[in-house]
Amino acid sequence: MALAVIALAAIVPLVTHGTTDASDPAVVAIVTSDGVVACSGTVIAPHFVLTAGHCIVPEIAQGASVVFGTQAGAPSATVPIAASRVDPTFDAVSLADDAAILVLAAGAPAAPVPLATSAPAVGANVTLVGWGETGADAGDFGAKRTGASTVTAVDATTFTVAAMPSQPCEGDSGGPALAPDGSLAGITSHGDAACAAGAVYTRVDAVTAGFVTPTLAVLGDGTSAPGQRCLYPEQCTGGAGACLVAGDDPDVHYCTADCTFDADCPHGMLCAATADLRTRCVYPFPTPGAIGAPCTGDGDCVEGACTSAAACGLQCVPGGAACPGSSQCTLLGGVDFECTAPGTPQAEGGASCTFTRPASPAPLVLALPFVVALLRRGGRRRSRSSATRAGATAKPR
Repeated sequence: MALAVIALAAIVPLVTHGTTDASDPAVVAIVTSDGVVACSGTVIAPHFVLTAGHCIVPEIAQGASVVFGTQAGAPSATVPIAASRVDPTFDAVSLADDAAILVLAAGAPAAPVPLATSAPAVGANVTLVGWGETGADAGDFGAKRTGASTVTAVDATTFTVAAMPSQPCEGDSGGPALAPDGSLAGITSHGDAACAAGAVYTRVDAVTAGFVTPTLAVLGDGTSAPGQRCLYPEQCTGGAGACLVAGDDPDVHYCTADCTFDADCPHGMLCAATADLRTRCVYPFPTPGAIGAPCTGDGDCVEGACTSAAACGLQCVPGGAACPGSSQCTLLGGVDFECTAPGTPQAEGGASCTFTRPASPAPLVLALPFVVALLRRGGRRRSRSSATRAGATAKPR
């Protein structure tokens, strides 16, 4: 909802929308790869944005970014999204526990907003911020706006607001309701289709202990050791430059360390030269989690698909977007095509993708610029969440 502060013109004469907001730099727009404002969100730590669970749809998993500033078309900064995590108790139908965290590929150029430790009281005024439209079907997404609402009801996990004179609307989903002390009290969840009668916010204090705190504890700065997966450089214990992009699958990133001998490296890794002329601990191909790597379950694979061949794969369409690295689009049986390692037996009637890349004969891992490697390959990635907008009992913003 862009603080598309919708004014109830029939009730509050002359007020039609909120004002352009330049005073909340941590409130970001979530923009798809084709430049569409999908949702809003709030920076809560240098690499983390809190938003709504229903915002995590395939478009967010395919090359989306967050933008800073006041105009999405002319942002002051743009940061790619490395991953998303949805509150495990989120219900896509009822929109209960409607919360998600975006992991940023680089540090946010804005100070985080502190989390409220309690819900605002009934009758309290809250400040709404978002990048959505100023009214139902207005279509004027992409400007950050702010306005005021009053809390009318509070329960264990949500609170409801009424226009004073503002309401959120389409595109404001995931944006904040800020308490008078400036803390993040609520996450924009849903409201009426006209963006006029009221809106429901997920209470931030209700999702902090069970979702936000443990997520940051697992994915925060310095939480990954050499050999473990990473989403951004500072997540590695070795700091910036220690998160490598696997040479056989650009979606696989893992932490490394300088070395002299293989014995200096964790089990399964080798000491080898990388593209930046340093000797570091690297994985021989196939990199664990990459297409073609052995697996026993989906959790072993970065793309989340352990195929019937006990190797990591990815759904694909013959003749469509290229499979990553040297993998090929293979019919494994039935109607499902998967990106698999070269040489995987193909079912009768299968057809390979038209593009493949030769496998590297040596365990050389290219230390490519991290942000470049995070650009998603359109049309092939599976969403990490089952959440969709369809079937919701109220209209997500």
